[in-house]
Amino acid sequence: MPGWSWFESNFQWIGGAAAVVLLALLFSTNRLQADPAKSRWRDYTWLSWMGLAAYLLHNVEEYGVDMFGRLHGFPQDIANIMNLPPYPDCPIPPLYFVAVNVTAFWVAAPIAALVSRRHPLVGLAVYSIIIVNVFFHVLPLVGGVGYGAGTLTALVVFIPLSIWVVRACFGPGRMSYGALALLVVGGVVMHAILTAPMLLFLRGSIGSTPMILAQVVNPFVLMLILWFGERWRGGILISPVERSAGLRQLV
Repeated sequence: MPGWSWFESNFQWIGGAAAVVLLALLFSTNRLQADPAKSRWRDYTWLSWMGLAAYLLHNVEEYGVDMFGRLHGFPQDIANIMNLPPYPDCPIPPLYFVAVNVTAFWVAAPIAALVSRRHPLVGLAVYSIIIVNVFFHVLPLVGGVGYGAGTLTALVVFIPLSIWVVRACFGPGRMSYGALALLVVGGVVMHAILTAPMLLFLRGSIGSTPMILAQVVNPFVLMLILWFGERWRGGILISPVERSAGLRQLV
C-alpha cells in the first residue's frame, strides 16, 4: 500500500505462512499437545495454538486480501468508520496496526500457549480477543452495514472455534464459568485499550508514540488479568467444577 513500508504491507503474509506451518503441526503431530493421550480437541495447550493459527489466518483476510479482493481492507474500513480520508492520507500510522497484531499474535499468544500447561486460562488468552472480536465483525452485518474485512473468517472460523472452546474448557469437570466470564472481560479490556489511545490520538490529546506503545503493552495486560484470575482465592476459577456446582451456575 502507498506510504506503508514493506513489513507494514506484508506482515500478514508472514503470519499466514506461520499459520500453515502451525496447522500442519496441529493436525499431523502431537507436538503441540500437553497430553498426547487426550483428544487434541480437549487439550488446552493444543487449543491455545489452534486459536493462534486461527487469528493469523484472520489477519490475512483483514490485511492481505478480503472476500471481495480488496488489499488491506481492514485499515480502509477503519478509516471509513472514523470518517477519515482513505490511505495513504489517513492519519492513523500503519505502525499502529503492526503493533496491535505483531505484538499480540507473534509474541504474546505464543508465550501464552507455551505456558498453558501450568496456566490454562492464560493459555486461552487468544480467545479473549477472538470472542470479543467476533462481535465487531458480526454486528455490522446485523445492523445492515454489510461485510467488512475479516467478517468471513469471523463467521466461518471464530464462531465455531469459540463455541467449541467454551464447551471443551468450561463447565462441569472443567474450569468454572467464572473463568469464562473473566476471559470475556479481559477481551473487553483489551479492545478498550486498543481503541481509546487511537481516539485520543485522533483528537490530538496524545502523539503516535504513546498510542503505539499502548498496543505493545496491551496483550500483556490481558495475560496479567488472566494470571491474577488463576491465582484468585487459591485458583478457584480454574479448578475443575463439580457437576452439581456447574448445574447450579446454570440455574
